[in-house]
Amino acid sequence: MREQIRLGESILTRSQKNKIFKHLTTARLLLLSFFILILIGTLLLMLPFSTKSGESISFMDAFFTATSATCVVGLIVAPTAATFSVFGQIVILLLIQIGGLGFMTITSFFYSMLGKKLTLRRRLSMREDMSQTDMGRLKIIAIKIVLLALGTELLGVIFLTIGFCISGYSFGLSLWYGIFHSISAFCNAGFDVVSLTGTSLIALNNNYLILVTLALLTSIGGLGFIVLVDLSEHKRFSKWSLHTKIVIVMTLILVFGGAFIFWIAERKNPNTIGNMPLFGQWVNCYFHSVSCRTAGFASFNMAEMTDLSTSVTMLLMFIGVAPGSTGGGIKVTTLYILFAHVIATLQQKKEYVVDKRAIGANTLAKAISTLLLAMSVLTLSALIILIAENNRSDTAFTPLMFEQISAYATCGLSMGVTSSLSIVSKLVIIIDMYLGRIGAFTFFMSFAKSRKQNLKIKYPEASINV
Repeated sequence: MREQIRLGESILTRSQKNKIFKHLTTARLLLLSFFILILIGTLLLMLPFSTKSGESISFMDAFFTATSATCVVGLIVAPTAATFSVFGQIVILLLIQIGGLGFMTITSFFYSMLGKKLTLRRRLSMREDMSQTDMGRLKIIAIKIVLLALGTELLGVIFLTIGFCISGYSFGLSLWYGIFHSISAFCNAGFDVVSLTGTSLIALNNNYLILVTLALLTSIGGLGFIVLVDLSEHKRFSKWSLHTKIVIVMTLILVFGGAFIFWIAERKNPNTIGNMPLFGQWVNCYFHSVSCRTAGFASFNMAEMTDLSTSVTMLLMFIGVAPGSTGGGIKVTTLYILFAHVIATLQQKKEYVVDKRAIGANTLAKAISTLLLAMSVLTLSALIILIAENNRSDTAFTPLMFEQISAYATCGLSMGVTSSLSIVSKLVIIIDMYLGRIGAFTFFMSFAKSRKQNLKIKYPEASINV
């Protein structure tokens, strides 16, 4: 009798577990893993020995910082170097590394190293996290991603350590700065432990070795893991996948096009780069053009930029980098697909063909959905923030929008208003950072009920004027 009861209990437990896993889709598992990581980081940052003062910071500040680090954003409510102890900075660094590479990628790497097989659920979650389509090579890709990331970060540590030594820091401090900023740059996080007042790398804008190294690390991390693996396996341009070709070309256009516009707009502005030598102006414009595409490091004051530079910065932040990378934004491939179909429509073509391949209707639908969802999230967030900050006279519309786009695009550049925002506005920024890292498309898709359409029924096409 007891055995029957125990058997019934075990069956009931198994049934309950099956119901839980039935509703825990791959997209929801991805959302949950990031949220749990953020909560763990919040609790660790609230510990007294996580701060230099020895006093616990508020839950909101810890929650904001943990979200910003895990979602590799870089927005802060208090200067990292002045607020957090070495332990607190290590916690932030671990959140950046895990959040940048992806929780599923890192765990899959260790599973592979231990010789364990990847379950189907883990493979699906990893594919969702990396925007990957090839299920068969996920194990090999996970290993390559981690090794490429660690190798790139190690090279960054070497050059950055030399750069900080040149700026007069001790070797021990330079090494720590090199480790922290190398990981922060590759993961497109934008956190720094140099400035005690939260002014990022403005004091080092004449150290070109540091700026160029950080820019290269940021660019490599922003290319996306799919592209990095493709580049490591194929050296010739003709052998690259269409995805890799699009990402490389779009990245070069946006980075150097943006740098040129910034130089035109800021070359006579004494508050930014106007007083720098010509070579220094070029390096800083290149650095900013790379950084504003989701890195978040600043080499001059964002609040002192011209209106043209501010507008272009927000545009580049919104576009972001490549899918499956450490950065955010709507992604360069989305921009390319939308422009390609606009050109095809103007030419009265039914489809756009590139490299002997047509861009399908599903790809276009996802690109349009990604753009519209991003604009919807930003519009709703802007309305809430403007209502919450309505009674303030010291904050203009542009800085608020700048901060919000920076959060959603997981960029981290700031015009200096984040720390003074109300609790409601900070919560909105936190949600924007979370949605930006996960992807609004993935987030809303995880809660949408999929309905199978009867393929045998074909409805007549609607005639709607556009």
